[in-house]
Amino acid sequence: MEKNYPLHLLNTWRIGGPAETVYWPETTKDLAIVWQRALKAEIPVWLIGRGSNLLLPDEGLPGIVLVTSSLRAIQWGDHTVQVEAGYMLARLAQEAGERGWSGLEFARGIPGSVGGAIVMNAGAHGSEVASQIMSVTALWADGTVKKLERAELEFAYRFCSLRGQAWVLEVQFNFSPGDRKQILSQMTENLTKRKANQPLEKPNAGSIFRNPPGDSAGRLIEAVGWKGRSVGGAQVSDKHANFIVNTGNAKSRDVLALMDAIQEAVQLKFGVTLQPEVEYLQK
Repeated sequence: MEKNYPLHLLNTWRIGGPAETVYWPETTKDLAIVWQRALKAEIPVWLIGRGSNLLLPDEGLPGIVLVTSSLRAIQWGDHTVQVEAGYMLARLAQEAGERGWSGLEFARGIPGSVGGAIVMNAGAHGSEVASQIMSVTALWADGTVKKLERAELEFAYRFCSLRGQAWVLEVQFNFSPGDRKQILSQMTENLTKRKANQPLEKPNAGSIFRNPPGDSAGRLIEAVGWKGRSVGGAQVSDKHANFIVNTGNAKSRDVLALMDAIQEAVQLKFGVTLQPEVEYLQK
């Protein structure tokens, strides 16, 4: 546990002020206990994973920030795996591929944790993580822990019914047997495309806005002239317009100002309301 810990060290955007307290639980039981105690003491509590889809506030966060990065227990079964929320999704995809198991080829380049991937139904290359889920064990806002089967969960584009209701502790995935060489080749191809099309050389949080039905957020942003433009240290990537990069000293207020300006411009020109894909945590 650390006091006044810099939030910019806990997210891929490298943005954020000091957190009052940060704690890295070693087990899911430990996480649930701290959560329950904080609730009883009326202490604000926040839960984050790898911070790859988060914007954290310049003023920091009060209370306790729980970071799941140490929750990495994993148990492989017969074309199934039980894995804790802090495990890296890309690593899981690679390890499944090494076994000749198909289903997560699309996820090889996604930088987040398993828990975050479930809550936002992460996807790429036309596939989504929801398609491989068997069950999810989650911590609910009232402190209870429940296991839900896939049929009890609702998923849509960048949506899971757990979002805002519960926090993922553990997930069970299933896979299909496949050709190991072909699976690994597909993952290499996906990674190559990602590196070619996304500004991975600068701190970012992935796609900023969800793609509207039948269209591309990047295309709309470029069409209204915001590609490459900046507010403070935040810049709309000149490589992919649906990415905002930290050029060195970006603040969350810079990112929010850019997002607001982009939404307004796209709304005025196309009548389309862009919905954020990144989550902004604020007190």
